[in-house]
Amino acid sequence: MLIAHDVWFGYDERTPVVCGISLDVAPGAIVGILGPNGSGKTTFLRLLAGTRRPQRGSVMLDGQPLASRSRDALARRIAVVPQETQLAFDYSVAEVAMMGRYAHLGAFEIEGPDDTAFVSAALAATGTQQLANRPFATLSGGEKQRVVIAAALAQLSGGDDAPLLLLDEPTASLDIGYQLEVVSVLRQLHADRGLAIVISTHDLNLAASLCDQLLLVREGRVIAEGLTETVLTAVNIRALYGVEAEVIVRPSGRRVVLPLERVGR
Repeated sequence: MLIAHDVWFGYDERTPVVCGISLDVAPGAIVGILGPNGSGKTTFLRLLAGTRRPQRGSVMLDGQPLASRSRDALARRIAVVPQETQLAFDYSVAEVAMMGRYAHLGAFEIEGPDDTAFVSAALAATGTQQLANRPFATLSGGEKQRVVIAAALAQLSGGDDAPLLLLDEPTASLDIGYQLEVVSVLRQLHADRGLAIVISTHDLNLAASLCDQLLLVREGRVIAEGLTETVLTAVNIRALYGVEAEVIVRPSGRRVVLPLERVGR
């Protein structure tokens, strides 16, 4: 589906931020990109989304370079949920969700009944339909994040090809209750709609509970990759964050990470 091969990128010529990272996202996969602040996670996510172009290497969607597709065509396959959403005007929740349909509209075309139906379904799927008439700015952090996910879902609705949702630190500014809400929404969307999901995060327990595949990135380079149960180990966590941790495997098979202390790398 989406394949990044030996991708390099830097914001200046001397300092690469992404250094030869490769990743294969299969249809329906849930992939976590883990790493400390400044590790290159967000930049790599932008390369996967096509909003940045690699200086070396390639990013391909269904065997074609992202750069060969129009922005609208790409947006109908890949939706991005940023870490923060700042709006210039006081839009309602329904209006924010409808923004996801812009990739499906031609120049000067207005929304039709199908677009309204897709938005309504997206709001219902994220548990935000009752907020449709509320000003977006009045929502809590967790509610805002679910509405932005609804907009992304509306953006991907109506296409015949496998959709892909990219999220940058989706729970970073949320308290534990809202974190659990967002994780529950993502898990349900994956189960109901078969979305492929890629999440950039430094939340080890989010990755452990949601992702089936992990990519561990430090200083722009991959230090480990593979299935969550083989990659999420105390040794790898120490190498990634410089933190001693205990990884507990519960009877359900889910892993829980308990950070213990900071250690030298």
